[in-house]
Amino acid sequence: MKKEKHITRYGQERGSGYTFKGWRLCLTRGGERFVRYFSDLKYGSSEASLAAAVAMRDIMLNELATEDAQSEEIFRRYRRLGNEC
Repeated sequence: MKKEKHITRYGQERGSGYTFKGWRLCLTRGGERFVRYFSDLKYGSSEASLAAAVAMRDIMLNELATEDAQSEEIFRRYRRLGNEC
C-alpha cells in the first residue's frame, strides 16, 4: 500500500481491544487545522475507509489550491458536513 500524504492509519485502543480503527485525514493551512476520521467499521473495510479519506483529501486540496481560497471557510464547511461525506 502506498503512503498517502496527509493521511495516516489510526487506532484507538481501550482495555482489551480497539474502539476505533481507521484512517485520519489532517490538513493544516494558515494556522487552521482540519481533522477527520474514517472508520473501517463505517465503510466496511480498511480499503474503503482509505478510499473515502483520499477522496475527501483530493477534493479539499483542489479547493485550497484556488487563488482566493480561504482555508478557515473551507474547513468550516467540511466540518459541518459531518459524516455525510
